[in-house]
Amino acid sequence: MIVPVENIVETVDLTADDVLLPMMECIVNSVISLQQSDKPADEKIIQVKIIRGSSPKQTNFDNIRTIDSIIITDNGIGFNEKNYKSFETPFSKINKEFGCKGIGRFTVLAAFENLRARSNYFENGDWHYREFEFNSNDELKPIKFEISDKPESKTTVELSNCFNEIIKEKSALSLIQISEKIMEHCLIYYLNDSLPRIVVYDEEGKEAEYINDLFERVSKEKERTFTVKNHPFKIYITKTPKEGNRKNNYVYYCANSRVVGNPKNIKNFNSLFNYPISKNGNLYFLDVYVVSEFLNQKAFSTRNGFNIPKENENLLFDNSEQVAFQDIEEKLTEVLEDEYDQFVKDSKIKSQKQIESYIIDNAPRYRSFLKNPAILDSIPPNLSEDKLEEHLYKISYSARKKVENHIEKFISEKQISEESIEKIKDDIREKTAYDIDSLADYMTRRKAIIQLFEKFLDADEEGRYKLEEDVHNIIFPMGLTNNQTSYENHNLWLLDERFINYKFIASDKSITSFSQKKSSKEPDLLLTDNPEMFDNPISFGNRSAGEVNSMVIFEFKRPGEIAHQKNKGDYRWQFSDLVEPYFDEFLYKQDKKNYKGNHVIITENTPKFGFIVLDVIPPLLAKFNEGKGWKKTPFGTYYKIQSELNMHIEVMTFRKLLDIAQNRHSAFFDKLFT
Repeated sequence: MIVPVENIVETVDLTADDVLLPMMECIVNSVISLQQSDKPADEKIIQVKIIRGSSPKQTNFDNIRTIDSIIITDNGIGFNEKNYKSFETPFSKINKEFGCKGIGRFTVLAAFENLRARSNYFENGDWHYREFEFNSNDELKPIKFEISDKPESKTTVELSNCFNEIIKEKSALSLIQISEKIMEHCLIYYLNDSLPRIVVYDEEGKEAEYINDLFERVSKEKERTFTVKNHPFKIYITKTPKEGNRKNNYVYYCANSRVVGNPKNIKNFNSLFNYPISKNGNLYFLDVYVVSEFLNQKAFSTRNGFNIPKENENLLFDNSEQVAFQDIEEKLTEVLEDEYDQFVKDSKIKSQKQIESYIIDNAPRYRSFLKNPAILDSIPPNLSEDKLEEHLYKISYSARKKVENHIEKFISEKQISEESIEKIKDDIREKTAYDIDSLADYMTRRKAIIQLFEKFLDADEEGRYKLEEDVHNIIFPMGLTNNQTSYENHNLWLLDERFINYKFIASDKSITSFSQKKSSKEPDLLLTDNPEMFDNPISFGNRSAGEVNSMVIFEFKRPGEIAHQKNKGDYRWQFSDLVEPYFDEFLYKQDKKNYKGNHVIITENTPKFGFIVLDVIPPLLAKFNEGKGWKKTPFGTYYKIQSELNMHIEVMTFRKLLDIAQNRHSAFFDKLFT
């Protein structure tokens, strides 16, 4: 059965990462041809000519055009009968010993319309000339085969008319970029001392890049070995001086003396190698080449990847003999850390300082870790802040859970001894350390909220104050109840710690909007505001049904404003006018119900607390209220008690509220942040 070339080409899936793969296939074929040649090493040469096409859709800085065609010329053994026979045979195994899988030419046709070969070679005592074309339409098309009068070995392969838009768009590479890619792809031949001279030049350019000159900049070192599940591996470590924009160390997986796929950033599996290597005062990047018969067997026929799973945990079946990249990279890590032990030590110290700085500045909840070097040492180095936070949390959770399990076990077993008592004391001390960390994190958030609250009380450069709703929302989001927002989303502790555990909280919600007769909402307690005279109350109740144990109402006025006035300049009104009507709604209108359908019972004996927060208290307003039974406290606030209604109302400024909150937290802040 003969499979059409077009069908085979359709199976080749090239991506943007494979932009130079067709060219690499031809260059490697030239290398193999020269390996079979008896020419002296210094006479073996490969020339690569780049023919430019149009500009890419996204123009680059240097106005470099895309690649239209490529011409590769070598002086190897050429397309003799054996090699020509191999070329016309899909999946030929003639050159298997050189890593050829008999499919590289189909990779070419996945990007270029046509391959044209011209070969002058010596065979059976005569010089021969062979010329043919290869494309998806005509397949293999012989053009000329004859005795040659030119006594020279020369084979030219032309790849013409790049049609693959994905490949073409990414092919706008400079000569040096192309040369570096060739160097990376063919470095394994250099390491094996089997690389001929390679020169790359543009059709229009006067300059050329000599690949061998690039290799001279690379430090070649002796090979290292390791074994993964009885499979031997060799690695070659090279150092390239830190130049240009390069930022990473790479590992290259090779099969049959070729780099397969794209290089992998070493920091992805060993974050210690996130920086260039320092040696003798110079900085280098590592290029690590991994070779193995195992890799030879597992490479895809297109040489752009391996049939090897990434991680053991992703295996469908539990197979201890199955090798994953995770296994290879763990062994590779051991070799690299041993080879560059001083760099590893320095990198760990640098990373540990970064971890310590992150904990101190951003995550005080983990401060107890700073006293445990073993914990810091267990954290992978050079993590991003997100990854570091994730890792710290896992450690914290695991450690805390372990301590709690020890305590629970001690309590359940009830086995009291001197040893067990000492052990539980140690566990309690450890748990206390974690609790202090949590408290520090909690207080860090509170400190930030207090600072934000203070900032909101100040006018901006144009003398404008924050809106009442801005200040209000810091304390509790307007238009919501505690059934609609979480504990973490409000800051009622600014007012008083007693209020954070009340059963029902309604912020800026009218009584009518919460009537069971008209709404399906389910608050525990229904409270109101009177839009004609008052605005934006925050109300509290601490029982879920029936008679209310206590009721609290807060009223805020916008910073920069004087309190509610019935008429401008008229200060003859009582502070209690701002909150008493709310209590009246519940005292004298018993149709208010909770979510269970029961009447909310507010009596004259129900403790009622009203708090009014203003920006300023004008002297005339204070004087009027002092004549109406209001008392001034030593703290500068005002209060009035109506014993017949069991009602306490207090008036203060925003600044005083802030001072009270700051003083309440100062002991914690001083202890935790100094």
